[in-house]
Amino acid sequence: MKILVTRPEIDQQQTIKALETLGLEGIASPVMEIVPLPFSLPDDIWQALVVTSRNGLRMVAVDQLERLKGLPLYCVGNRTADLARALGFAKIVVIAPNVAVLKRRLIAEMDPQKGGILYLAGKVRSGALDAALLAHGFSISLCEVYESRPLTGFSAAVCEIIRSGQLDGILLYSQRSCRLFLSLVEKTGLSEHLHSAIFYCLSPAVALPLERLGYPLVVAEAPNERSLLACVQNGHN
Repeated sequence: MKILVTRPEIDQQQTIKALETLGLEGIASPVMEIVPLPFSLPDDIWQALVVTSRNGLRMVAVDQLERLKGLPLYCVGNRTADLARALGFAKIVVIAPNVAVLKRRLIAEMDPQKGGILYLAGKVRSGALDAALLAHGFSISLCEVYESRPLTGFSAAVCEIIRSGQLDGILLYSQRSCRLFLSLVEKTGLSEHLHSAIFYCLSPAVALPLERLGYPLVVAEAPNERSLLACVQNGHN
């Protein structure tokens, strides 16, 4: 069973190894790449650090980390929390399943009068977290530390796998990656070869671009990779 993994290259191997443990073959085919952006930390004092992706932490230099490790950390995802612990963060206050939950927790639990919030983010982001916090009176130091740039095509090997009907499934982790994948499929003229493959989506929001296209579709019960891979395993069995 061949499963296409559309995550950026930096995250590919963990997913491919997880598929291997299930007896499945993961095919690496990222639809975007993670590119560091130049940034400097403002000379401020913050009451908390907010990170919605592991990439926010990956882009921080060692000397910058020393300034941040003592801050209470509010993050999205267990993988982000695991990386934070490995980097020496000891005060992980909230591990939210998604940005919407993180937003509610920050607004409910934090006091705008107790200091600003440092938000390490991507240039393209969803959830309008910074705007919501500003609207509730928080002072936000927004640092755009990376950019997710679209790739321009599939490899020849991936095109052949799709064209020959060997592909059994596609893993999609964000609505943007779903749109980019569909755009590449149309660009390469492969749309008609995907109707026997199952699109496995991390959440209903990820699946939105697939509505009315007629592709087989499965949405994970929870927005995490464990739940997503459980769907793949169930399909395999």
